[in-house]
Amino acid sequence: MAGASMFHFPEIILIVIFWLSVFEVAYSYLLYPQLLRFLAKRCGRSSVPDDNYFPSVAVIIPVHNEEKIIAEKLRNIFSSDYPTDKLTTWVGSDCSTDRTEEIAGQFGDPRVKVWRSPERCGKAGILNRVIPLADAEIVLLTDADIMLEPDSIRKLIRYFADPQIGGVGGITLQRSADPVGGGPAKNEETFYRGYEAGQKTLESRLHSTISAFGSFYAIRKSLFVPLHQNAYSNDDVMTPMNIIRQGYRMYFEPAAISYEAIIPAMSVEFKRRVRIGAGNFQAFFRLADFLNPARGWPFFCYVSHKVTRWFSPIFILLSAACCAVLSYISTGLFYRGLLVLGIISVAGGLLHKIIPFRTAHHFYYFMAMNLALIVGFFRFLFGIRSATWSRTVRPSD
Repeated sequence: MAGASMFHFPEIILIVIFWLSVFEVAYSYLLYPQLLRFLAKRCGRSSVPDDNYFPSVAVIIPVHNEEKIIAEKLRNIFSSDYPTDKLTTWVGSDCSTDRTEEIAGQFGDPRVKVWRSPERCGKAGILNRVIPLADAEIVLLTDADIMLEPDSIRKLIRYFADPQIGGVGGITLQRSADPVGGGPAKNEETFYRGYEAGQKTLESRLHSTISAFGSFYAIRKSLFVPLHQNAYSNDDVMTPMNIIRQGYRMYFEPAAISYEAIIPAMSVEFKRRVRIGAGNFQAFFRLADFLNPARGWPFFCYVSHKVTRWFSPIFILLSAACCAVLSYISTGLFYRGLLVLGIISVAGGLLHKIIPFRTAHHFYYFMAMNLALIVGFFRFLFGIRSATWSRTVRPSD
């Protein structure tokens, strides 16, 4: 009897670990969005925008070697329907070595200000130095390659009429062609961004979205907290959370739309995701106070949306390992069947280019993004040496 107990004990432990791991991943991707919808419907509170509210706005554009796009970006900003006398733009150059600063400086509009960093300092360093220089109530943070719809700035800013709103995020979609004339792309990244936007909208109704699309969001200048000097691709998490720390709400407006050109290769997107993953784990250890349930809705949304998502690759690997061992030691067929199904799913994802089913593409994207998180975790673990960045390769390159 003792031998039988000893044999079954590790099996029970493996079963518990397996199902807890499966639940963690399922909760993060499937259960939380449904629970969020239920809670937002019953406990949510929307913010009412004021279409006649026009505070001064400074658009901050951190750049490094963006000579190919900076003029188009500035034309896009000033084609906005926001009042011209309320809008200025700051181009913060992280020691560009091309003609970016020259082109911006010769744009021919006094509302364009160009600032050059004395040394490479990364996006966080540019924001820390340029935002205090801006003479505006609201600062809007955007990337050089992001093109805004004419009404996007106005649709963001109108929410600041509510004194409890400290920041508002818009959505960045991908275009299938050039960043000016192409239509919305139809790919896995577009699907994921729509999925994220749905959660951000519902979180806003509960209290706040706990992150923004980093290429397009606005905050009250008075609430900006300087980012850590080696902050690594995480201003879109740290800045919204710093606003929440000060007792304000971070809202999300899906009708404020911006676009970027589709990234030409998965390898480029993977590197970007690794960088984001490393920044996420860096942010995790700087947001320990949000693991306190006393934070209320921000605690719930942060843990459910971000923490479970960041650590889900570990639980995916843990569940796979437990399933493999259980399929070997268990007398039943259940875990063997799950293992075979898992192997087929992974193989389908790897062979997505020759399998004529969209599901294979989705599974490949899911695997790639979780692998990028794992690589990002180890990059964080071994130390982020520099927060500087290089421009993303684009279709026009």
